[in-house]
Amino acid sequence: MPGNAMLEQAVQNLTQQIKFDALLGGAGIRNADGTVAIQHILINYKIDDGFVEDYPSVAQSDVVGQRFAADPHIIQTVSVSDYRMLSGGTKGSVSGSRAGNVIADYLEKYKISHLMLAGLESSFGLAWMTFYRKDGNRAFDARDAECARYTVPDILYKWQQSTKAQGSIKRASGLLPLTTREMQIAMMNVNGMSSRAIADELNLSPHHIRSVIKHIRSRLGVVGHKMTQADLANF
Repeated sequence: MPGNAMLEQAVQNLTQQIKFDALLGGAGIRNADGTVAIQHILINYKIDDGFVEDYPSVAQSDVVGQRFAADPHIIQTVSVSDYRMLSGGTKGSVSGSRAGNVIADYLEKYKISHLMLAGLESSFGLAWMTFYRKDGNRAFDARDAECARYTVPDILYKWQQSTKAQGSIKRASGLLPLTTREMQIAMMNVNGMSSRAIADELNLSPHHIRSVIKHIRSRLGVVGHKMTQADLANF
């Protein structure tokens, strides 16, 4: 894929700033329901092929992936023990206490103890890099997270621009994408919920919800009819 040479050089540069044993980079798009569809593996640095092949079978249990879908700009640093602790509780964004152990077992199968995920969402779509460490005593720290916060989105956005210029990816829309919250409100509205009902569900004011819906309709170019699933799909 065009732009990969740039990414490979960027990863080599990252090894001088962040210590890691392996790295996996990907890109995708946001579906109309807010979930993320992986389209490309951008870079595979010392990752076992089986790790990539096995992921779809555990993806629904991955709280880190779910949090990335909710807010792609947050830097996440997680250990296998964090996933084990998740299994000890009954609450969280992954339903069921088994979920944490599913991911912990998956990571341990490939001798991974810690990971750090950084990414972005732009008008070109989503892109991310996940860094991995095998040593259980070498967690990613605040310095690593700060470095990733400023370097990784810059690298990924340059890749997006480069590949778009070469026709390898298609901008999803000439408009800026909806935020996760806007997409949530849009879906609730499309499914027949009133502004007041949405406000009650999200603990927000009806006035704020009406303002957001008006903004969404303007962004999607919806004029003269009720917003529908087709409007979101076209976007």
